[in-house]
Amino acid sequence: MPSASSSPFISACGYTPKVSFDTFENPAASMFSFTLSAESVGYSRTPQTRVFLCAASPDESGRQALDWALDALVQDGDELVVFRGFDEDDLAKDHDAIRDEARELLQQVQAKSMEYDPDRKMSVRIEFIAGKVSDNIDRLIALYRPESVVVGTKGQRGMIQSWGAALGAPGMGSISRHCLSRSPVPIIVVRPERKVRKAQAKRKADPKRGKHFDE
Repeated sequence: MPSASSSPFISACGYTPKVSFDTFENPAASMFSFTLSAESVGYSRTPQTRVFLCAASPDESGRQALDWALDALVQDGDELVVFRGFDEDDLAKDHDAIRDEARELLQQVQAKSMEYDPDRKMSVRIEFIAGKVSDNIDRLIALYRPESVVVGTKGQRGMIQSWGAALGAPGMGSISRHCLSRSPVPIIVVRPERKVRKAQAKRKADPKRGKHFDE
């Protein structure tokens, strides 16, 4: 059984920390995970509450995906589950460092949420899980049944390949289209804004580009 405790270290202005779960010290656990949760003051789950899952790696791609979810996707009354995976070898080195990283990420999510919409009431859950990222995303989809999954561009191919293999897709040529059409929930792929601007500039500089795009 995972250990559960109330964490006083993750409170932020406008948020109330909830029960956390920790299986890092449990050798019999089916997976090694650290879960933190918090809710906006006044938040209440309703039948209209939507759940979104965001795979937020610590790189630019993951940060952009998380920022976009907080700015453009999550609305008042919703719940956001933020997942970050790590290698089991890292867990063997330093449990506390991973816990501190999870607490820091929760504080960042709370601060960003307040920055984008200080009046929005939402629930936030942070999931740090050891092991294969694609397998753990599948587990979280089955557990939370989110409306959609938000991912960055980095690691996208590996995740889609794993889903494609699980779905019995032949070959890996155009597996992304096949898997996205067969996945249990919609997948939203967020490209870093820097790459979007670069692609836009390249299209504008193309001499074969239609002039009507400039209007």
